[in-house]
This record gives sequence, structure tokens and C-alpha cells, in this order.
Amino acid sequence: DDDNDDDYGDLEYLIDGQESREMEDPFHILLMGSTFDKPKVTVSYAASTLEYVVNMPTDEGVELSKFAKDNGMSCLGTWPREECLNYGKQLQRRDLVCRVVPFCEGGQRGWQAKDMSGAGSNSNNNAGSGDGGFN
Repeated sequence: DDDNDDDYGDLEYLIDGQESREMEDPFHILLMGSTFDKPKVTVSYAASTLEYVVNMPTDEGVELSKFAKDNGMSCLGTWPREECLNYGKQLQRRDLVCRVVPFCEGGQRGWQAKDMSGAGSNSNNNAGSGDGGFN
């Protein structure tokens, strides 16, 4: 069933069965350039969607959207896998083509920095929780 929220089909693919993929493991969300093959999806629309879904600053959203359009993809950020899958589904529902891939070093952005002094608190503000402390 394509409407099953536990089916991440086109969000995660080429999964190596030998590798662990725990929900708290760090992952990236990639914005794919094919997003902009849809006539109604503009850089401005993508940037505002990123601002709404992942609390990304508008200028970062514009920069990363342009990069994906011009270069085929861009890395939106790093979060625990569970958050990546949640954000990815929300972005897909808004016509952004994205993929969730395992973490690799480099590229963390300042707006994603997590205030480690509040790391133990159970804040409801998941957006912008950033790299989840995975540095």
C-alpha cells in the first residue's frame, strides 16, 4: 500500500542489508534536482517549503534549492534517521523530491547547531534540532 507511512520506499533505497539503520543513527536529507522538473516547483517554492518543514532560514533554502536545481542535488542537513524520514515524507507531500542517506562527515550548517545545554530536555521543537549532536 503506497499510503503506508512505514513504507519509506523512494526515500531510502539501495539499502545494504549488512548495515545497521537504527532510527537514532545520523542521516542526511538530499534535495534532488528532479524536484524542479515539475513546472509548479520553483526555487522560491522549494525554499519556502524547506523553511516551513525543517525550519531552514530562507536564504539557506534559496541557496540549497538553487544548488540542487543547477547541480542535481544538495544536502539539506543532518538529523537522526527518524527525523529525516519524517521530514522527507513531509517534503515529498509538498512535491519536493528528496532522499534519506546515511551520515558522512562534513557539511554541518550553523543554523542546525544544537544547544547541548538543553539536550536532555524534551522540547517539541524538532525542526532545527539539526545534526542531533552527531559531530
